[in-house]
Amino acid sequence: MKRILFLVTTVLLASTMLFAAPIGAPAATVRLTKTTPISVADLEAEVARYQASAVQSGTDPASVDPLQVLGLLINNELFRQGAARDGVKITDAMIDQAYASQKTNIESTYGQKLSDEEFKQVINANFGTVESYKKMIGEQLMVDTYVKLKKAAELNKPVSISETEVSSFYRKNKTQFVSPETVKLSHIFIPFTEDEVTNAKNKDTLERVALQLRSGSLTFEKAVVEYSQDTRSKTKAGDIGWLTMDDEQALLGLGDTFFDVAFSTEVGDTSGVVASKTGYHIIKILAYNETKILALDDQINPDTTTTIRDYITAQLTGAKQQEVYYAAINSLVEDLRKSASVNILYKK
Repeated sequence: MKRILFLVTTVLLASTMLFAAPIGAPAATVRLTKTTPISVADLEAEVARYQASAVQSGTDPASVDPLQVLGLLINNELFRQGAARDGVKITDAMIDQAYASQKTNIESTYGQKLSDEEFKQVINANFGTVESYKKMIGEQLMVDTYVKLKKAAELNKPVSISETEVSSFYRKNKTQFVSPETVKLSHIFIPFTEDEVTNAKNKDTLERVALQLRSGSLTFEKAVVEYSQDTRSKTKAGDIGWLTMDDEQALLGLGDTFFDVAFSTEVGDTSGVVASKTGYHIIKILAYNETKILALDDQINPDTTTTIRDYITAQLTGAKQQEVYYAAINSLVEDLRKSASVNILYKK
């Protein structure tokens, strides 16, 4: 297991393990402002969690070194004592706010709202209990607040990314920056109703509109105003933006037939009546882009001004800031250890 000095707060599944030392004996004592023992039982539980994590990741659980895990527990205790000494206070309100933010993040990631009970079930499934999860949040907030208090100078140094770093990252990952086949389209849309007779009439109406569009007796823009029931796109001549060939969510909502027509119709042409999973459409293709590897100054997608260069710079900046943050935590741990008395009693 890679040696890590900073506080580890990831919660893992528990299993069991026996040590040579008696369970009632302390594995170590830590004193910064007060003497606190770390029991063999605490160490046993933490090692078991690391072993379970190793099994889940496909690595050898025997690679978990109890002495290294003990070092992490010591660091955790030093953080707690140091933060208390230096006036860092984490309130229940701060923890509750962070808990609520996590719920919002999960809802955003999966695109659906969760009730409090549903979110609780997610937490219980991944972290055992809400109480243990909130305890973990409190530890994380304590570390984050403390390191920002003590290592502000290091953390506030500006991070710069050179052109060489950007170019090098791009060359090594060039094949990842691929723009899929895309079309920009407008549509005339009438949604399905629960009445099949009404649906048939709506389809007939759009069939007549499609004939008029082909003959030139009706413009697409005028047809949008007169017939489309899509209120969002109606004021934009039916423009619904870009559709990408690999957009699985759009495919689920629109269906294979819609995609086939959208990607086989020529730019400037209009389709016949197309049924999606929600209603009937007449599609007009406004623009088309083939699949290609994007250059550094190409936009990530047609709907944004962000370029590949911007994206890489942001990614590298975030990675450097993370390195600086971890270095600050390690530095603070070293400072605390110099001021503390640590007695390791555990023997493998």
